[in-house]
Amino acid sequence: MMELTMHPNFLIIGSQKAGTTTLHRVLRQHPQIYMPETKEINFFFKDELYRRGAEFYARYFAEAADEPLRGEASPGYICHPDAPARIHALLPDAKLILTVREPIRRALSQYWDNRRHLSEPHTFAQAVDLYLGDEYVPGQKGYFSRGTYMRYIRNYLAHFPRRQLLVLVFEEMLAEPRAFYRRIFEFLGVDPDFESDDFSQAFNPTTIWKNPFYQILIRKPRYQKYVPAKARRLFFWGKQIRFHVPPIDEGLRKRLEDFYQPWNSELAEFLGRDLTEWKE
Repeated sequence: MMELTMHPNFLIIGSQKAGTTTLHRVLRQHPQIYMPETKEINFFFKDELYRRGAEFYARYFAEAADEPLRGEASPGYICHPDAPARIHALLPDAKLILTVREPIRRALSQYWDNRRHLSEPHTFAQAVDLYLGDEYVPGQKGYFSRGTYMRYIRNYLAHFPRRQLLVLVFEEMLAEPRAFYRRIFEFLGVDPDFESDDFSQAFNPTTIWKNPFYQILIRKPRYQKYVPAKARRLFFWGKQIRFHVPPIDEGLRKRLEDFYQPWNSELAEFLGRDLTEWKE
């Protein structure tokens, strides 16, 4: 068994579609922080990886034996029901960083990411009918359950003291990136004055392919179920164009707002701040 010092002492535990890719990229640039090039190691998320044991996990940090601060980013950790206990068993003193995003926009981003990769055969309205629920189930898509943040925060606080958890609002990454990252650096105990050109790059522009075969599949998602996973890349060719998530029906939005309202209210109280920007 490798020494515990070869494991991380902080984790970015989520959330999916809430800036974790940029956060991983920025923290890797900090001279006092080591993070593997691989994002989403998912050791505590995927059962088949967790069963491989702590020594397997330590291999990702083999180059960081002398680094005082080591971390990794796997945004699925926040919602997996077994992740808090698994993390605590191996890393009881780890600092945990969570980003939260307005949950309807977060769900739309995840849904359209699947749709544009030809892995979602339902319309968004159909997805709401199929998947709307407030508890994440491993193996399911979790478009909506991933946004009930307080459910998962409570799970973590059953294992970790509050001082080891930093919760940040994704929208602040966009509005005040320097202050956003400074809070993270102060939480981790590294130089808070570090700056990166990537501070203002909260996400990468989304693109889709313009070729007519791909366009049929993305516009009529019911046909996507006939495309085997291994064959999807055959449609990813030609010119790419910017993609903007289309607006949703107001009745559907109201349904989702009502669904998230109690969860958002509890989160606002927990954070000691209002989340009125989430209602805009």
